[in-house]
Amino acid sequence: MIDINFFEIALVILASIILGIVSTKLSIWLARKLNIIDYPGRSTHHIHTIPTPRAGGMAIFFSLIIVIFIFSLWRDENLIHLLIPSLVIFGFGLWDDRFGMNAQVKFLGQIIAVSILIMLGIRVQFLENQEFFIQFNRSTAYWLDVGITFFWLVGVTNAFNMVDSMDGLALGLARISSAFFVIITILSGQSSLVYLSAVLFGVGCGIYLFNLQPARTFLGDSGAQLLGFLLASIAMAYHPKSISQQSSWFVPILFLIVPIFDTTLVTFSRVLKGNPFYKANRDHTFHRLKAFGWDSSHAVAVMHLVSILSCLSAVIALFSAPLQSNIIFIVWLAFFLGFIYYFERRFTQEMNDTQS
Repeated sequence: MIDINFFEIALVILASIILGIVSTKLSIWLARKLNIIDYPGRSTHHIHTIPTPRAGGMAIFFSLIIVIFIFSLWRDENLIHLLIPSLVIFGFGLWDDRFGMNAQVKFLGQIIAVSILIMLGIRVQFLENQEFFIQFNRSTAYWLDVGITFFWLVGVTNAFNMVDSMDGLALGLARISSAFFVIITILSGQSSLVYLSAVLFGVGCGIYLFNLQPARTFLGDSGAQLLGFLLASIAMAYHPKSISQQSSWFVPILFLIVPIFDTTLVTFSRVLKGNPFYKANRDHTFHRLKAFGWDSSHAVAVMHLVSILSCLSAVIALFSAPLQSNIIFIVWLAFFLGFIYYFERRFTQEMNDTQS
């Protein structure tokens, strides 16, 4: 494990921003050469009108590798263990960006990546923790934690892929989450997570300049899934030793609440209508806000603002007594469920009015 050096963290962020800019320019060129292009009409939930490179994944990947070698972060075994399975996610995503891939094969790639991460010793362990308010026998707790690990990592990976429906949206959410992860992992003393979060934040800032509307590049499946998997891994590995687990177990959920909300909303909506939950459609949170008459930039800004507020709430909960912390989470959960009901009811009404 590498000691936490605040000056070096600042350098990592600065270097990542610069590399994010440079690698995005190179990745856009490479994407055009390899025909990794998102053509209008290829996906029903995208609304762009000109062919756009899917270079975001390559830019993130190249920047990560270069920063790791510049600052000798490859010496940190914990960090490398988080990155190894992410190569699988990136590889499957890049293949999908270039040639296309059905949902079953994508899911297989995610299962392989999660399995590698578990074999490397990184998984959810809160049900096995003696502080958790529900106790199971050791074997039951272990297998439940393994199941939660698969559900969490696959769920968040797909959540970022699904929420990537508008220029700057998914990348902005990733920047917000990674910035807050830098803060709380510094407080927990987990240097591996600090540096990885710092790299993701810096790279996200650099690429963001090219992903703003009108985007000069998209994240693509390789970029969105890579961000989702890495952030989910950081959230899972985060463990504040000086804070009660009863006040911290839901922090990852609040840090990533917007993509989780969006995925829950569209999954519920599609299943309710008898449609495959994995089939892309314009029923995401952003598209619903647009259908309600919102401007694109305002819709994205509000979703980013909600993410910031939920992250701030999570930090406040960390330093509160368990009862108050869980009340904060319950309030967010109530809003979460309430808005799913409201969005689904109003969106259905809007669609019926349009058809009539």
